[in-house]
Amino acid sequence: MPRKTNTKILRENLILCEGRDEQEFLIQYLNSDALSFLPGFSNDFQVIDFGGNSELPQKLAILKNMDGFEKLKSLLVIRDAETNAKTACSEIRIALQKNDFPVPAEPHCWEGKSPRVGFVLFPACDNTAQNGTLEDLCLSILSDSFAFDTLEQIDAFLNNLEKHRQKAFRRIFKAKLHTYFSVHNDYVSLKIGEAAAAGAFDWNHAALNSLKKFLQEVL
Repeated sequence: MPRKTNTKILRENLILCEGRDEQEFLIQYLNSDALSFLPGFSNDFQVIDFGGNSELPQKLAILKNMDGFEKLKSLLVIRDAETNAKTACSEIRIALQKNDFPVPAEPHCWEGKSPRVGFVLFPACDNTAQNGTLEDLCLSILSDSFAFDTLEQIDAFLNNLEKHRQKAFRRIFKAKLHTYFSVHNDYVSLKIGEAAAAGAFDWNHAALNSLKKFLQEVL
């Protein structure tokens, strides 16, 4: 599955996601052994990075003029819920409506046809729309059997810095994940997509079941 495909639609099922980390994470997931026995995942889905959340409306407008749009069967928008999942849902629905796409009433729900349109939010990827980010999902699906113990030590370390060194972490989810990468010999200095390729995540984890099920519905 090629990565530099933001200017042409090459597959019948398209995922628009927020940023390069999400794009690389999803590409690794779609090509993982966990999905290899299910036809279609790596061959029938294309993942395009739409940039920052404010850029989604513009990307959707451009999408209709891209080569291959007329053959599109499904369009899935994925972004972080961040600190307000309700607002994130509203922003996606407004962007879709503004560009005359079918508008699902809630996440994890397909609407319309040619293309069918849906959206999901990290970290939950289901219809509950929980606050959080891709990093939160990544922290919950680490493949190392000692990951939980390591994360407990990282929490204690970061809490100590906040309490005794007045070190504020505005994006604590990023601090936790990348601290974990930095203390693991196989993932030092890696970005999320690179860590995914290096085996950092358990693609069979139950936390990914809702996303897998949702994708299967359009194949």
